[in-house]
Amino acid sequence: MSQKSTIMSKFTKYLEEKLVPIGEKISSQRHLRAIRDGMVAATPLTLLGGAILIISSPPVNLEVIKPTNFFYKFLITWKKFAMENGMNLELPFRMSMGIMALFIAIAISYSLAKSYNIDPLGSLIVSAVTFLVVAAPSNLGVMSKTIGKDMVGAKILENQSILIPSHFLGAEGIFTAIIIAIITTEITRILKQKGFVIKMPDSVPPAIMASFESIIPLAVSVILFFLVSLGIESISGMLIPELIMKAIHPLVGAVDSPGGIIVISILTQLLWVVGLHGSSIVTGAVGVFELGNLANNANLVSLGKEAAFIYTEPFRAFFMIIGGAGATMGLVILLLRSKSAQLKNLGKLAIIPSIFNINEPIIFGVPLVLNPILAIPFVIVQIVNGLIAYGVMKMGILGKTYLAVPWTTPSPIGGFLATMDYKAPIIIILLIVLDIIIWYPFFKAYEKQLLEVESK
Repeated sequence: MSQKSTIMSKFTKYLEEKLVPIGEKISSQRHLRAIRDGMVAATPLTLLGGAILIISSPPVNLEVIKPTNFFYKFLITWKKFAMENGMNLELPFRMSMGIMALFIAIAISYSLAKSYNIDPLGSLIVSAVTFLVVAAPSNLGVMSKTIGKDMVGAKILENQSILIPSHFLGAEGIFTAIIIAIITTEITRILKQKGFVIKMPDSVPPAIMASFESIIPLAVSVILFFLVSLGIESISGMLIPELIMKAIHPLVGAVDSPGGIIVISILTQLLWVVGLHGSSIVTGAVGVFELGNLANNANLVSLGKEAAFIYTEPFRAFFMIIGGAGATMGLVILLLRSKSAQLKNLGKLAIIPSIFNINEPIIFGVPLVLNPILAIPFVIVQIVNGLIAYGVMKMGILGKTYLAVPWTTPSPIGGFLATMDYKAPIIIILLIVLDIIIWYPFFKAYEKQLLEVESK
């Protein structure tokens, strides 16, 4: 056995001994699993919000496009219509993606309660009410549409109503939603375990019994967080979500950086190498950043501003993992022209799923798991894609992602829809070419091994 093979064998063994137990613990940890479920539950909201954002904020520059043909006339008409009816068109966006933190709190609490085998409906109600108390304290206000031109003073105040601010119900409140959902569910669990609930006779229907059992957990959670919120606001002048966002700002910046891309990619791919679902495990920890950054970008674009964050779920899906985890589209293309019958047949079977970013047939069929030769590009290629895409977006060559698109969308199409930038498909195709070049020497070395086996 060569020295290189010995080193790779020792490295693989080290990963199996050290990384596998950690990965298994993370993937089975109930709180991280609940957070992941909450992020997944928010996916329909991001898809609906993204679709509405395209309609209400079409990527059309009226100073550049002139009505020289039917298509340009249509775009101009669309843009003017969106400008005149923007508030009405954006209502579904504000009621979905705009308040997604509330739904995330509900989904996390529901999932966590189910894992404890306690009433999930009661738990999600406690979580939702507590979150609204903390993140959206209501106040008296006057809606602008109720103010007439000739109204002044007392006449305006006659139109006062209770208004709920939504600023921290969206992306800015996601971390608060996670914290409150977990804590309130734990409070509910502990109180029920200790018997601090209102007991009803066994003859009472289960639904009514469960609702009464939630009264004390609801009161404890709401009063506790209400008092904490008042205390924090009196000391810092900030609401809890605002304070949390200020505290984690350095972490958000670290994730949305070249260093963050490298660390996240290495960890994800090493988990895949030892046979664990790296994407699923790591998403439990970084998915909240991906979703928060995307929601923030969507909100900025809806306000007519430029998207601020680069690292989002569509960025990872369409610009980093082209063809699936490890950016294996380049490898699949090489498999199609392989001299090895085994690899060529596998390439034929895997090409269609890979177009839709599904590459389990490649990961477990080649295999890439515990493969000392192909493990190197499997880790490196995704990082290279991420750093290049990050660079072109940072320099303003390519627009940042701000629209949610299903991750199974073919990368050139998904990249275009997520950025609404015609240069996205071009850059993604160039990345695939680069990926092929990086995969090639490792692929040929592995192909040579298989050809020797097939020739016997």
